[in-house]
Amino acid sequence: MLFQSWNMWKEGKTKDLADSSIMDTCSPDELFLCIHVALLCVQENPDDSPLMSSVMTTLENGSTTLPTPSRPGYLVRRNTELDQFRNNIQNSLNSLSVTEIDGR
Repeated sequence: MLFQSWNMWKEGKTKDLADSSIMDTCSPDELFLCIHVALLCVQENPDDSPLMSSVMTTLENGSTTLPTPSRPGYLVRRNTELDQFRNNIQNSLNSLSVTEIDGR
């Protein structure tokens, strides 16, 4: 969903990301700002993400000079080698007992 949101933002379809009930309670500019900041916070390179103090200032005061978010970092990517490894795992059953010692 994150990757889809990022793509919609890039295509200028940010308004389509919000539920209609949200659109009734805030201005489109507020919505776009929140989505823009959210995408900045989940960029692939954590060093590119804004500091929380910057996020708070931006959300409180608004800003028109935000950088363009880069690709999100939390994408599910298929790795066929990893999938093959997972399919060949043999599990074993181990048991463990725990003893609690109480003083008298």
